[in-house]
Amino acid sequence: MTEIIVKPFGKKAHDFIMRRPQDDKRYTVLEGSVRSSKTMATVVKTIVQYSNWDVPGKRFIGGVSKDSVMRNMLLDLFSIAGRDAYSYNLATGELFLFGRQYFVVGARDEAAYKKILGATIGLFIGDEIVEFPKSFLSQVWLRMSPDQARFVGTTNPGNPYCYLKSEVLDNPAFKPDLEDIHFELSDNPNISKRAKDAIIASQVGVYALRYVKGLWVCAEGSIYKDSWDDKLNTCTNKTEPIALKNAGGYVEHWYAIDPGVDHPQATYEFYDDGTTIFITDEDVWDSKKRQHQRTDAEYGTALETFMGKANLGCQVILPPEAASYRAELTSRGLWVTDADNSVKEGIHTISSLMSRRNLVVNKDKCLRLYKSIPNYVWDEKAARRGEEEPLKLNDDEVDAMRYGIHGHLPAWRAQGGA
Repeated sequence: MTEIIVKPFGKKAHDFIMRRPQDDKRYTVLEGSVRSSKTMATVVKTIVQYSNWDVPGKRFIGGVSKDSVMRNMLLDLFSIAGRDAYSYNLATGELFLFGRQYFVVGARDEAAYKKILGATIGLFIGDEIVEFPKSFLSQVWLRMSPDQARFVGTTNPGNPYCYLKSEVLDNPAFKPDLEDIHFELSDNPNISKRAKDAIIASQVGVYALRYVKGLWVCAEGSIYKDSWDDKLNTCTNKTEPIALKNAGGYVEHWYAIDPGVDHPQATYEFYDDGTTIFITDEDVWDSKKRQHQRTDAEYGTALETFMGKANLGCQVILPPEAASYRAELTSRGLWVTDADNSVKEGIHTISSLMSRRNLVVNKDKCLRLYKSIPNYVWDEKAARRGEEEPLKLNDDEVDAMRYGIHGHLPAWRAQGGA
């Protein structure tokens, strides 16, 4: 069984999988380009090696969230191991794999370290570790008190000023106990040239440097500068597909809103023809310029007017924190769902769609969005702190666009093509 699993891997992944855990460095980081077999190598090593390895202390598998761990690691792990080899409680995160107990934890924010307080850690397997807060990683390593304890983490590159890069990977104090295995697309022999070319074509700018070339680089300047084309990503009232809004011209039609209290409220209309997302209309209420802050009821009435009676059955996407406005819209019988408001992941989704020309904005109807896209920039001060954040200025329109697309489209389509 081991030979069948391991044979397709490239040399870097194969050597990592087949090496006994006791022969690994205390900390092993697999970093580099997407689809280069980092995560799958870790999944297979978990089955081939860690399942037969006795180590003092508890075993953890961590990611940005338990859901992301399930998507990125556990589904493949369960498929390879077989149904009789595991049991998993999604609510508690308790996993039994080949009789070994693991705890699955999310590490999205600074409070995450509390999930491992008091634990003696023998094995920690981390996914997307560049996203882990410093407080969480530091607490993991502090609790790896057994001499035999091991940490294995996978990640795509990020900001070179972030904690993982500047204070760990580039820190001479870590070098004796750390192995940094750098992966590139060429290290995965199971991806065809056609698939690799598609991956390369789908990434531009900082995402191409990080996710294709595997470089640790800063995101700087205009966020969508390398993705956005003023001609190819826009249409006008005259050039918008004539049949788009007719029956058979689209496969889905929905709305998304960035609610406003002390900033403008932006609402957008989306049509999907199965290949391209068209943003066809906008409604923006700027309470400061109008010198009137609408109530939730007033916003609800305005939304119904904007949607039109025939479209009141369409989905309306709101960020999760807009509780009172959601209650207002729900009371009116509107179909309201929560947006996935993951900022960096959402920006990546929008960038990928733009670069493939699968996102088109009607610049006659959506003038504010059209003007805001080139002016949506990274926060330079945050970048120097090792954090990656858009500058919170005039971002209502682009936020509403992100709410309407990221999390709404399936991941394979958002990042991989039509």
